[in-house]
Amino acid sequence: MRTIRHGLVYSTLVMGLVVAACHGRQGSALGEGTSFHVGAGYPRTFGLPDGSTVVLNPGTSVFVAKGFGKDNREIQLDGEAVFEVVGMPGRPFIVHTRDLMVEVLDSAGGGARFHADAYRSKPGEEVDLLEGRLRATKSYHSDTDNEPETLGAGEMVMINHDIDLMEKEKLSPAELEKLKEK
Repeated sequence: MRTIRHGLVYSTLVMGLVVAACHGRQGSALGEGTSFHVGAGYPRTFGLPDGSTVVLNPGTSVFVAKGFGKDNREIQLDGEAVFEVVGMPGRPFIVHTRDLMVEVLDSAGGGARFHADAYRSKPGEEVDLLEGRLRATKSYHSDTDNEPETLGAGEMVMINHDIDLMEKEKLSPAELEKLKEK
């Protein structure tokens, strides 16, 4: 009876580790020059070479530039992710999407925490800033407006390339709470 009980405990522990890994709660690392795609299922959390972290939602692909953490801190994103960026003065953290270039603005070495929803298959993109400061710039030339938007905590920017529109807005308290849970 005791052996069966130990076997059950061991099996339960192993299953718990497997479930935690599938749910993205286990920390993994994305190295420079690597890409990763999260299939169906649960979000996955990754550490970056500079100490920042990113949580990728299902259906999301990310490419970490060669030299990330040394020569640059640039990432390409197709999908939805939450970034927790470590501040490094003089070394900007930049996320490239289909329509945006999002740059963390370091002030006194502070980082940022932000959510990006930028699936290539959808006409619009959105970036929501929870902490820190960001600059969002169109990644294409616009005939109407090429000015970047600077965001403070609690603000967001939406862009739709099809109608050449980029707008900055303040997040409602309810939207902010929902995003903080991600």
